[in-house]
Amino acid sequence: MQSFTKDEKRWSGELVELMCCVDERDKVQKKTFTKWINQHLMKVRKHVNDLYEDLRDGHNLISLLEVLSGDTLPRERDFLKTLRLPREKGRMRFHRLQNVQIALDYLKKRQVKLVNIRNDDITDGNPKLTLGLIWTIILHFQVSLVLLGNLFLFRFLHTFVMNGSTLDLKTSCTSLHYVSNVYLKVVITVF
Repeated sequence: MQSFTKDEKRWSGELVELMCCVDERDKVQKKTFTKWINQHLMKVRKHVNDLYEDLRDGHNLISLLEVLSGDTLPRERDFLKTLRLPREKGRMRFHRLQNVQIALDYLKKRQVKLVNIRNDDITDGNPKLTLGLIWTIILHFQVSLVLLGNLFLFRFLHTFVMNGSTLDLKTSCTSLHYVSNVYLKVVITVF
């Protein structure tokens, strides 16, 4: 029978505690990202139950990107841009890989940096890389738009002040309110 020193027992306990924290964090991210995806997929009457399983064939991933971007992703053998051919419908691994690749190619076309995420990672249901892909999509489509809106408001205020305009509080608030409402309508429409 092997005996452990006090330090080894303490390190072992800390390692178990750390593993539990990592596992708990992954569960929270999975639940949060699934809710975020379903919020957008409801617009096209789709639903994700298990994030890792339901993105594996690429169909929900393509639908999510279409909803977020407002674009129709190119289809395999889509020679005419107006002709909308269906996604790969087969159940073989090749079809799943092809659908996920369509989504990844679209993200790359929009200059979304994907670090070490390949179509087979998503098709195989890799939890870490699936969470990483969804986080990257959230950053690109949601957080960047909010930052863009803040930049727009900053430029508006900067231009207003730099033009030497007197700060008439009623006019300033009305103008800022108008700009804010336009921005909010854009954000609400997109999301």
